Amino acid sequence: MKIDNLLILLILMYGAIFLAGSPTEKVLTCRGTSDASAAVAISENLFIVADDENNILRVYDANIGGLPVYSYDLTDFLGVEPEHPEADIEGATLAADRIYWITSHGRNKDGKIRPNRYRFFATTFKVKDGNVIIMPVGKPCSTLVHQLIRAEHIRHLKLDKTIRFDEILTKKERKKLAPKEKGLNIEGLCASADGKTLYIGFRNLLARDGGTHQQNALVVPLKNAAVVIEKGDAPIFGEPMLWNLGFLGIRAMEYSPYHRTYFIIAGPCGEEQKFTLYKWFGDEDAQPILLRKLGFEKNKFTPEALIPFKNSAGLLLLSDDGTLVINVSSSRECMDGQFSEDGTCLNKYLLDPNKKTFRSIRIEP
Repeated sequence: MKIDNLLILLILMYGAIFLAGSPTEKVLTCRGTSDASAAVAISENLFIVADDENNILRVYDANIGGLPVYSYDLTDFLGVEPEHPEADIEGATLAADRIYWITSHGRNKDGKIRPNRYRFFATTFKVKDGNVIIMPVGKPCSTLVHQLIRAEHIRHLKLDKTIRFDEILTKKERKKLAPKEKGLNIEGLCASADGKTLYIGFRNLLARDGGTHQQNALVVPLKNAAVVIEKGDAPIFGEPMLWNLGFLGIRAMEYSPYHRTYFIIAGPCGEEQKFTLYKWFGDEDAQPILLRKLGFEKNKFTPEALIPFKNSAGLLLLSDDGTLVINVSSSRECMDGQFSEDGTCLNKYLLDPNKKTFRSIRIEP
């Protein structure tokens, strides 16, 4: 009897560790990039991922990891300025065979405006016999957030105060508008179950509910994404939704056809390691439901992308691992000025892209 009880206790303890989402379980390492920031599944075993430090889309085998099986450089399509080419891609979602992508629409870490960071665009893809082809669709929109802050039913949220495009600012004022301070920062993009609406999720700002003054995560529906991309039409925004996620913003969100529900990763506006998983049934008048804390703090696993697969109960989470400290043999392995005296440099500053890595983990919601 004592042995049976001990066995049951061990099973329960193991189950608790798994349910906490510890990334020590079944971690898959992908190479070729480090700052995984947005991704979607394009088959039952392939996913496509963007890095917020460059403009290259990469396709990986979800069962193997390793180096990408295909890549596509978006730089020419996005029409970025060469002086600061990084578009800062932060969100992606799949609607039929089209992938919509969105950049942060925020300033850089010093609070400086970078026009390349204001892009909403789309691609499509083909997968045949293990080969992948990625093709751009229409024309990127570079005025999405400009039109958002002018929308009459959005103005009460005072998004313009988090952007301040046309104002001359002091260095101190500008610094406060950095994406991880008090500046606007988009990180989530999610298509509705029917693909007709896209939900734009904000990591920052946290909007205040006029009734309770509670700080809430902001989600804005985009009702006409297809014609914005195909014809250059002005975006039509639905009523903003304010979600109480425990003072956290949105890091990733996506609809799972397998579960017939939406999943949301909530995380801090800044650098803290605190992540939770929510579900939402799609009722724009209802709040998401807390599922559990993800418990990734000790492993420095920073979930920035959430991938459901059509025929799987598991969700694949990708970590933005750009700030992981990597041991190197010499300064020649690092970008200029990024080598530390202790023989390390940050993952994203490695010169050899094949040595850059990010991690993924499957969880059962």
